[in-house]
Amino acid sequence: MSQVSGRRRGDAATRWIRGALAGVYLALAVTNFLILTGTARTVMTVLDGVTALFMGIAATRRRPGRRGELLAFLPIIDSVAQVAVTGRLQYSTTLMLTLLGVGAAVTSRRIFTAAALVGVGGWGLTVAAEAQLRGPDTVYYSVQVVFAALLGALMHEALRRRQLALKRAHEKVTTVAERFERLFNASPTGVAIADETGRMVAANPAFCELAGRSESEVLGADVTPFRTEGEQRIVRPDGSTRWAYATVAISDVAGRPWTLLQMQDITDRHLAEEEARHSHKLLAAVAAAARRIRTGEDARATIIAAIRDLAAADSVSLLEAPSDTGSRTPAGPVREVVVTDADGAAVIGTRVPLDGTSMIARVWLSGEEIFLADPASDPRVSAELLKKVDGKSMMWQPVVVDGQVTAVLAVGWSRRVESVSDYRTRAVALLADETALALEHERLLRRLERMAFTDTLTALPNRRAWQEAMDRMVADAEESGEPLTVAIADLDHFKRYNDTYGHQAGDELLQRAAAAFAAGMRDEDFLARWGGEEFMFALPGTGSDDAVTVLDRMRAAMPDAQTCSIGVATWDGRETLAQLLQRADAALYTAKHEGRDRVRASARALSTFRSPAA
Repeated sequence: MSQVSGRRRGDAATRWIRGALAGVYLALAVTNFLILTGTARTVMTVLDGVTALFMGIAATRRRPGRRGELLAFLPIIDSVAQVAVTGRLQYSTTLMLTLLGVGAAVTSRRIFTAAALVGVGGWGLTVAAEAQLRGPDTVYYSVQVVFAALLGALMHEALRRRQLALKRAHEKVTTVAERFERLFNASPTGVAIADETGRMVAANPAFCELAGRSESEVLGADVTPFRTEGEQRIVRPDGSTRWAYATVAISDVAGRPWTLLQMQDITDRHLAEEEARHSHKLLAAVAAAARRIRTGEDARATIIAAIRDLAAADSVSLLEAPSDTGSRTPAGPVREVVVTDADGAAVIGTRVPLDGTSMIARVWLSGEEIFLADPASDPRVSAELLKKVDGKSMMWQPVVVDGQVTAVLAVGWSRRVESVSDYRTRAVALLADETALALEHERLLRRLERMAFTDTLTALPNRRAWQEAMDRMVADAEESGEPLTVAIADLDHFKRYNDTYGHQAGDELLQRAAAAFAAGMRDEDFLARWGGEEFMFALPGTGSDDAVTVLDRMRAAMPDAQTCSIGVATWDGRETLAQLLQRADAALYTAKHEGRDRVRASARALSTFRSPAA
């Protein structure tokens, strides 16, 4: 059998023709058994039955091989034998029909040609050998047999050409299908096809990879979750996220809508755009914080709000060591920290001891950032603090200045976060640096402010601070109606002491005197160095007599057996601050004039203001 016929052994039409021939010869066997007699009946019944049997077997087998083609000789021989056995020329019609049937049933050109030659040649030899077959109809039947052979040849060639055309068409369709399948499977774009029920019937590897599912899991799944046009977020079964751009096409297949879904993985582009957006927001946040720092404003709230936004957090708190001095941290070891600012949680003022067991203490002491997806399971995390910030996941970021931790940023999420992205970590770390800069800048501003309002020798408020404090105290006294008493103290013979013991000893005496005066003051009182060896006192809510008593104790507390003179004046509710100080200065002059080392209260009215007594 040729290559073409070998590839078409299972052709349904060929098998159908073989079955039809089997039926015809079975009918002939029955007919010959009923019509013929004697030896002719026996021989033809057996031949027809054998032919029908083998043709039937060939028709039922899908791959009969070359033997199925060789069976074409069997009906040819049977037809020639029928003419020879019966001696009747009219049975040549059976041979004619057989030639037509074989022409349609056999796919091999060589086998058909051989079978046709055997049939025509065998018929001719039979007619030549049998005298009773030669007669007036011999020529007629000869022409008919030859014509049947030619017609069978034409049918065979037409069938063969048809099969070749079908083969080429099949190969073309197969090639196109194979190429489509290769392109379908190799496409970097995810492609899926869903039938009219919305169930996916095909999906390429790129689609399965994008969805995070195997092909068996995708096939039969509902296409609806993926049918949104444009950019969409895909959450895989393992919890990871991918971004895709979807294109949906609906096609009519046999009157029913089928869906073609194309999904382009744009995760890298989306992340890059998101990174750019976040970077822009981060730069804007840093710029805003820098502007507030430059203008001397408190940048805490700006930085904390930016951290909450950039980290997609639900709360952010800033914990610092309690300090009201100009130093970076209080003197001595830090024993606790306090929430000085917060966003998203009402925790300002909350104090956390640094006892070495808490998570905040660990971050403060180690200077390392810590993230916990489930802080509730860690005994080092305060359950009370977690409840206040509703923290399901937490991150602690130290704020470091010159290698020293000065604060801690606590970032909380009210939902569980398995991990923080590199961007979130960088954002919090960078803004922690901005926080450090802001706190350091604020510390320097406080220090400069204190230097502007503080006497550098005695650490007491200076004349500028006194002026601001007195404006406030006079306003308070005017509003409340309570007395306000001021006093000027001058160290006696300070110039002689300075000349005798030196300027350094004089400075030390001023420092000890300031400390002695401050020790006797109430919280609401105010003490300042006026200049040189003079000190100013302000005693709100204190009348003249009580003030004299208090100030006399301070006079007696002078160190190194030194003395001072003090002049006292109580505000009358109408005079200016300059007039009040003028009366106190006059009282001081009186104390000096009466022999020093004493306290004197002011007379009611004075018209001039004298320079401080020597």
